[in-house]
Amino acid sequence: MRSIQSQRLGAGTHDRRLLGFVLVSLLLANVGQWALCRALHLGNPGNMLPDLKAFFHLRQWTDSWLPMMKSLDYFRAHPNLPIYDAKLYDTLIYSLASELPLVAMRKLGLSDAAMLRTLAILSFAAVWGVAAVSIAMGRWLLRRRGAEMTLPAALAVVLATLGCYPLLKGYSLGNAQTFLSFGFTLLLLLWTTGREGWAGALAALLSAVKPQFVLLLVWMLVRRRWGAAAAFAACAALLLVASVAVFGWQNNLDYLGVLAGLSHKAQSHYANQSMFGTINRMIFNGENLLYHPYVYTPYVPWVYRVTVASSLLLVGLALLYPWKALRGTTADLAAMGIVSVAASPMAWEHHYGIVVGIAAWAWFAHACWWERRPWVLAVAVFLCLNFLPAFNYLADLRGWNVLQSYLYFGALALMGWLMHLSRETDETAV
Repeated sequence: MRSIQSQRLGAGTHDRRLLGFVLVSLLLANVGQWALCRALHLGNPGNMLPDLKAFFHLRQWTDSWLPMMKSLDYFRAHPNLPIYDAKLYDTLIYSLASELPLVAMRKLGLSDAAMLRTLAILSFAAVWGVAAVSIAMGRWLLRRRGAEMTLPAALAVVLATLGCYPLLKGYSLGNAQTFLSFGFTLLLLLWTTGREGWAGALAALLSAVKPQFVLLLVWMLVRRRWGAAAAFAACAALLLVASVAVFGWQNNLDYLGVLAGLSHKAQSHYANQSMFGTINRMIFNGENLLYHPYVYTPYVPWVYRVTVASSLLLVGLALLYPWKALRGTTADLAAMGIVSVAASPMAWEHHYGIVVGIAAWAWFAHACWWERRPWVLAVAVFLCLNFLPAFNYLADLRGWNVLQSYLYFGALALMGWLMHLSRETDETAV
């Protein structure tokens, strides 16, 4: 076990390593990629600059907000008709419990423009919140071992957050995932610091928007974290009661049919970073570079079966893997968080915004203390955080277009790194 003095020295050395990695990562992804494509006469592959500009100008689209707001308008005009059958827009994919904050805004008398502006500001704050919570988590982890957060380390976290393509993409789209990425980062902090009850309640809030996060409840039950599971159940029950009070029983029950339908339809556009998207792009089934929001990939039975099998494999692997000293810790929880996204047939790029908090925990809890460089972690995080559109030049090349799923494979590599960590760590688990 290192002495406190050597631990402080190690943190002072490796914080610059972290900052160097973030700067090199951003340089390679945003300048190096462009230069390589120009050198090969491929043209400009694109970059995340438009999303970054949208963020700093507080401009966003209405990817989540418009369907949610129109649903409320429809319910107000037709209180006796099923909300999920409304033909005003594409199918609402969120539970009605997720609509409750917008219901409150309506009660306060906010206009559509005021609601959109409020949501843009709150989303802007949520992105900065990811950085702030990641720094707070890193500070707690470092202090636990006698070190302090340094300016280079904090700067690295901020730059990684602002350079995180999934996170900024979610903001520019106006997607609820921005709040989920912040919430999951906060969930990691709560779990790391031992506030499991609050973490359970927060997980229930996340599940109200993204049902796949109910896997976190399954994980809590399997890991026998009864307090967290009870808090999850209690919070979920309160949300259901509130939702039924506003929208009625039948509208809430109809969401089960929506979920059943979503399990059979998805899109093969390159932004769908999942097994479903990967396979369909490989066999040239459905769209790839072009995107039409209401066009779903033609159903292929064997693709559906392989997708389901891969999802079950990921869930089973995360739950049954022998985590040893890290069983039930933040590493274990983070792996289940990755599975909650990657196992879905529809895992858009912005859904991987949760990786920022996971990467921060991985670094400050373990990797920053190592003398050797964590190359696997570095490659996984590089793939997860950056926009690499140059891979889209491979769209028409059979076999090679699998590389368009770089973000999906990066997330799986990060999950694998967390699992391998449990085999080599002999330190106090967090």
